[in-house]
Amino acid sequence: MAAKRKRSVAPYVALLVALIIFVPVVRETVFDLLGPLLDLLEDANPFGA
Repeated sequence: MAAKRKRSVAPYVALLVALIIFVPVVRETVFDLLGPLLDLLEDANPFGA
């Protein structure tokens, strides 16, 4: 009987992180998409100045 394969998300996450680090176009796109979200988090931070 064949063993069941466990499917993991880790290789996909590693690929995404590598793309963000090494491909400038992908990096700029991610920063453009996450910029407003990071600004909102900065404003909502109770520990921030």
